[in-house]
Order: sequence, then structure tokens, then C-alpha cells
Amino acid sequence: MVQKITKLISVALIIVGGFFVTPNAQALTLIPPSFETSVDPGVTTETTVKLYNETQDTLSLYPEVVSFTAEGETGNPTFDFDAPLEGAATWFTLPEGPIILDAGERKVIDVKITPPVDAEPGGHYATVFFGTTPPNIDDPGSLALSTKLGSLFLLRVFGDIEEAGQISQFGLDGDGKTLSRLPATLFTRFQNDGNIHLRPTGTITITNMLGGDTATLEFNPKKGATLPDTIRRYETVWEKGQVKEVTGNFWSNFWTEFSNEKNNFALGRYKANISLVAGNLVSDSAEISFWVMPWRVITVALVVLVLVVILLIFLIKKYNQWIITKARKRK
Repeated sequence: MVQKITKLISVALIIVGGFFVTPNAQALTLIPPSFETSVDPGVTTETTVKLYNETQDTLSLYPEVVSFTAEGETGNPTFDFDAPLEGAATWFTLPEGPIILDAGERKVIDVKITPPVDAEPGGHYATVFFGTTPPNIDDPGSLALSTKLGSLFLLRVFGDIEEAGQISQFGLDGDGKTLSRLPATLFTRFQNDGNIHLRPTGTITITNMLGGDTATLEFNPKKGATLPDTIRRYETVWEKGQVKEVTGNFWSNFWTEFSNEKNNFALGRYKANISLVAGNLVSDSAEISFWVMPWRVITVALVVLVLVVILLIFLIKKYNQWIITKARKRK
């Protein structure tokens, strides 16, 4: 139990696909943040990663390879540092640590990937980490805080590749299908039924109640991947203007939201149609409808209209009285 707690503390800060900041500011950078390539069973593929020590201190880094999977439907990678090495994590050959980087130094690290001859075709996934403490600390008394910087490796093993996927759900985020204003957050749950990761891309077209195109939105602009046998949720936002934060009493909140409705105005029934492709073989589409009713703007407009009508009636009556009085004076 103590070893388990120690392990959790030792990997308290994990950063994948970017850089980490040290206490003395600036950063250690790892390039590339992710690496995608095809590999042959039984054949060694050689590549490199680059470490940039932009801190003011000398760093001792220890390489480590860990398998990863997707966390829920977010697509964020999740790691189990206590699990025995298996799958793609066993294919990597890295230099032994520690790797010493002086302040301001840059190093190119050789990485070799050798899939076994019986490696299954399709996608295999691992992460190469560089940490500030040695992996597999067995000392129960060690409570060292470790920072780990990782690069994702998405490997495609040649062979019988199966690309298959579909939209499992397309909808409007939130309760019901009626909004008072934009932004409208549209979510797409994409299901990967194949054996290789897919990066679905496409467009979402918004049409109004008259059938005219109102907006065209890019779906998955960051090219996020869905791993095999998983469902990933993607969000696409239709927005216009800036939204002010609501803080205060009912009256002030009403006028803040009134301003938000004006800046993000939409009215009526809309349709959202998504059309996407993934890989070379997968394509799918879906459609939903929803309403936008800016009730605060409508309420204020009706009140103003009623006041204008009352004012006009009053002015007309006054004018008529003036005409009558003037006509009597002439007699």
C-alpha cells in the first residue's frame, strides 16, 4: 500500500504532448509532441525525439515507455505506470538514463521501434516519457515528486487494416432543444469500429426556418483521433458575439442576458446537418433541429412596441382634440 501511494506521488505531474515548466521558470520542451507512423512486423523503425532544456538548471532525465488508452469519451490519454509492459510499449528501445541536459542544451534522442513478426495489423499506441526521477522506484520511503514529459506514438502496423466507424449520436448540448441565445454547442459521438485510429473531419451546416444557410462550422479542426473500439465525443460551437458573465441580482442579470441575446441573436427553428469522413473508407451524416427563442429581447421589444402604440394613440387623440378646438374657434 505504501509503495502504491509512493508511486502515485512520484508521478504527480504528467504532461503529454507539450512542455513542462520547472520551478526556475522557462521550460523543458519535447518535440514532437506526438508521432504517427507505419511500421512493419519484424522490422526496426528508427526515429528521434528532441529535448530542449530551456531552464537555468542541469536536468537528469530518465526515459520510460508506457501504453496508453483513451479516457472515457474525452479522447484524453490515460496511463497505468504500475502495469507490466505489454503491447506496443515492449517494442521500444531507448537509451538508458539518466540523460543529462545542461542549461540551454538540446539533445536528439534515438528511438527504435521493432514490432514482433506476429504483431497484429492495425493501431498500437504507447507514450515515451522523460521523467525527473527513475521509473519503478521500489523504495517505500521515497516520496520524490516527479515531472514526466511525454510524446504520444500512434503506430500503424501494416497488414489487414480495417477502417470502420459511424456517428453514434449527434445532438445539442444542454437540456432540451430550445435555447434563448447563442452559442449553441453541438456534440458528435463518433464510434470507431475498426482496428486503426481515425481522425474524423467534415462540416456542420446550420440552416434557418426558410432553408437558407446561416453558418458553416468546421468539425474537429484539431484533427483529434478516435482509437479503435472506442467512442469519442467532439464538440462544435456555433457562436457570434462575446458573452458577458452573469453576476448580480435578478434585475441586473436580466439586462446582462438581454445584452448577450442581442450580441448572439438568433430566432426561430434551425437545422444542423453534419457530414464527415474518416480515413479512406468511412463517411457518415446526421441531422438535428432546435429552436432559439431570445425571450428577453422579445419581451423588451413587445413592451417598447406597446408603449409606442400607447404613445401614438395618445398623440392622435391630442391632435384630434387640437383640430376640433381650432375648428370651433373659427366658427
